[in-house]
Amino acid sequence: MAVDQFLRLTVRFHVGSFHREADLALPAGSALADLLPEIWRLCGAPKISRPWQASTAAGTVVDPAVPLHTTSLDHGSVLVLTPHHGVPAPVVRDAAESLADAADRPPAAGLAATGAVVGCLGLVTVLSALLPASVALAAGAVAALAVLVWRRSARVLAPVAVALAGAAAAAAVLADAPQEAAAYGWAGLAAGVAVLVTLLAAVVVGVVGPRTAAALAAGCTLVGLAAVGMFLPGVSVSAGTLAAPAALVVVAGLVLVTAAPGLSSRAAGLKVPRLPTAGQDLAVSDDPPADVDDRARRALHLHEGLAVGTATVLAPALLLVGAAGGGFPQGLCVAAAGATLLHAARHRHAVPAWAWLEVGLAACLGVCLAALTGGGRPLQLAIGAAVALAGLSSPLWAARVPELEPTAVVWWERAESLAVAATLPLAAHLAGLFSLIRGLG
Repeated sequence: MAVDQFLRLTVRFHVGSFHREADLALPAGSALADLLPEIWRLCGAPKISRPWQASTAAGTVVDPAVPLHTTSLDHGSVLVLTPHHGVPAPVVRDAAESLADAADRPPAAGLAATGAVVGCLGLVTVLSALLPASVALAAGAVAALAVLVWRRSARVLAPVAVALAGAAAAAAVLADAPQEAAAYGWAGLAAGVAVLVTLLAAVVVGVVGPRTAAALAAGCTLVGLAAVGMFLPGVSVSAGTLAAPAALVVVAGLVLVTAAPGLSSRAAGLKVPRLPTAGQDLAVSDDPPADVDDRARRALHLHEGLAVGTATVLAPALLLVGAAGGGFPQGLCVAAAGATLLHAARHRHAVPAWAWLEVGLAACLGVCLAALTGGGRPLQLAIGAAVALAGLSSPLWAARVPELEPTAVVWWERAESLAVAATLPLAAHLAGLFSLIRGLG
């Protein structure tokens, strides 16, 4: 606050297109209302029908009725004079008007797409009463693709059409086949081929985005691997011994977890630029692509799709492994939980973090299932109880995970690599690969 006899201010007049300023020394003990007529004449401002409003450059209103030295103005301050703008009176609304104003408009496009999905499923249900199941499912897939081509904003129909095509192929194989594991294996392979063909057609037409395409491709790959696992010895659908194909899905899914960033970057066309070494010609270096932002966005979408598709198949596979019971299934679930939960805790993007968290929590449930169905051995029950208590107490310690020291993060990364490596022999044992090797000898 200034206590000098004069205040040296920059006075600016803003009236429509009129802009003028002047550096003036004003008496500090005088009010702005007393000085305003003389300031107006010195600056040659136009006459206005409304009173003047004084404010600082930042918009703080200055009271014109108090001495200048009692205001927030100091030497070198800017005083802006503009016509006074009235503040509109508040509009009083009743409860109904407030609710109507606060309510958001429902997404009509989303509702229409949901109706199309329900209509497609209803069409399959009605046709299944008149035609074989495979034909009804194929008709539903064709109908979904037709609507999607006609109205491309209904992108939710893309996974529906692909899933119906795969189900139609599987139903065609299982129509007259015996209820054996090999028949389900052939059905899975046929479904995988149908899904890939439908997905390729949707990509060519341009009705599927990179995120959806990556999710469907990842899920189809894991389902095809599970179908191959159905041909392994000891697999029986009637007896419920499905640990072998589920173990193959688990190990392939965890490998895909670690390889997803590199795969998505290469598929999007991103690469590390080559830099010249010391003394080398600068022309050797790579020029950055012009559309690097679009490629980075595409890589992120591909990564999210790979994460969602992998998690969708990997989570049920872990539950099947845990339901088999025993030490090896429980060990595989523990290793999978350690690999995915540590990976999810350090992830920066929401979609992959939630996908890997889903897989990790499914692995924790698999640990508890293995303890339940494994004959009630004390060690397995203790491991299951420890995992359950760790999950129950997670609200108490989960917030401290991002605050770990760099040295602790290094140990976490080593533990994650060790967990991924431990899944390989455990999955090979559950898949019966070691028994096959011994049988060859």
